[in-house]
Amino acid sequence: MRVFSKHKELIYEVAEAIASRNYHTVYHENPKEYGEEEKAAGLAAFQAKFNLDFNELNVKSEVWIGEEVSPYLQTGLGIRYPYIEVEKLIENARPAWKTWRNVDIEERAGLLVEALERIKLRFFELAYSAIHTTGQGFMMAFQSAGPHACDRALEAVAMGFNEVKRFPEQVKWEKWVGGSAISMRKTYNPIPKGISLVIGCSTFPTWNSMPGVFASLVTGNPVIVKPHPKAVLPMAIVIAEIRNVLKENGLKVDTIQMAVDTTAKLITKELAEHPEVQLIDYTGNSKFGNYLEGLRKTTFTEKAAINPVIIDSTKDIEGLVNNLAFSISLYSRQMCTAPQNIYVPASGIKITGGNVSFKDFCDRLKVAIDNLLDAKWGASTLGCVQNDATLKKVNEVSMALGTPVSEGKYFKMPDFESARTQSIKVLAVDSGKQEIFQKEVFGPMVFIVKTESTERSIELALRGCEISGAITCLVHCTDFVLCKEIEEKFNNEFIPVSLNLTGQIYVNQHAAFSDFHGTGGNPSGNSSFVDPGFITKRFVWVGNRYMS
Repeated sequence: MRVFSKHKELIYEVAEAIASRNYHTVYHENPKEYGEEEKAAGLAAFQAKFNLDFNELNVKSEVWIGEEVSPYLQTGLGIRYPYIEVEKLIENARPAWKTWRNVDIEERAGLLVEALERIKLRFFELAYSAIHTTGQGFMMAFQSAGPHACDRALEAVAMGFNEVKRFPEQVKWEKWVGGSAISMRKTYNPIPKGISLVIGCSTFPTWNSMPGVFASLVTGNPVIVKPHPKAVLPMAIVIAEIRNVLKENGLKVDTIQMAVDTTAKLITKELAEHPEVQLIDYTGNSKFGNYLEGLRKTTFTEKAAINPVIIDSTKDIEGLVNNLAFSISLYSRQMCTAPQNIYVPASGIKITGGNVSFKDFCDRLKVAIDNLLDAKWGASTLGCVQNDATLKKVNEVSMALGTPVSEGKYFKMPDFESARTQSIKVLAVDSGKQEIFQKEVFGPMVFIVKTESTERSIELALRGCEISGAITCLVHCTDFVLCKEIEEKFNNEFIPVSLNLTGQIYVNQHAAFSDFHGTGGNPSGNSSFVDPGFITKRFVWVGNRYMS
């Protein structure tokens, strides 16, 4: 109980925050909270890894591979990682599972929080690792790769702690039959399901992977992490720290392992189909996500989504436009929560004392996007496009539709002349173009859909969610009755709604300990960060009875 005692108060504090759903954070998101010296040390630590083997996992291997390319530098990082055959990974996980599942829940939770505290010391190193693998700007990379990812992981640990301790370990059970009592002792054992596979993505390698990693570990399951070949380093750092904590406490380090591969020879399917892999966490495209769900294993997926914006009316058109421009520009719209389809009636948007025409709205949004790009922090807000294939797809769609409202254009990134960049393309289309806008187009492109009415906007938005799912839905409406109608319709399709966002709260953002990320109830994925189902599906309650 040594490690648990060290972090006991924090675990209970977080459990209380989860129950209250109020604002809470443990790992501060502002880099200034950590100091300039730590920032410089983090950059130096990241740069020191160039063109070297990543030895922190303490894994022996005859084969070392790596193909990460910085979207800012357009050159390879040269970092190589130990390659381990699938059967060897499984062989290593077997004894680790036997040991780890017998560590009591208090100590498991304590060890995992200790690992998070070690990861905290490397937030700046993680930030630069994320910048040069994902293309995110510094602020987003710092927040998403470090503090926000750790908050979500801690959320999973605390919720796992609660769920595993939900029922007593044993009870004395009595039942009176006639004039005598029947007495039994009953025990309740939370049995972990087995080897967990966590499949990472290239855009948010830690934020999307750490909740599944920590949820499986806290419930007693060993984990194999298969990061995207183009974004390995952030998770390699995380895994190294977890393994360090396990080693220091006399536990098998292979309780968590990293499985690396190349884009030319992926091992994801081989791992997923292995009969001893029982749990799979996945973030990525819907086609592969659907395949994983079809394996009839316990899966937790986040897939493609079409996130709609329905605009009917507003009290603050300027605030609406500026907020929306930022939301669609953030990380060049490579966020799973970013809006794609903006539905506006042909008759325009109702405002106090007047009306904003469809064309006027399009013009205002273009100006807001241009102003954002021209701001001194605009380039950092958009960041780089992680994959060249994303730009090719965006440009193909754009050419098929004709002249956009706002041309996506290359922009200069301070200090990085070779950075892969493109501002947001905005295309105005009429509601008959469903074959174009009713499927996900990932990257710097949005559609403004001209509809016959708000009712038609709702209908089309729901149709898109039915086809491809939605993680978010943004609504601007001043009619209370209509707001409740929209909320009910989308909630009935298991889609969350955000209403009338202006200022510095954006539809893209989901706060740990308060907001659920995804619902698991529509085609965008079958799970949610972090609801009880995200935890309880990773183990099984087994009860035993003993006659006294």
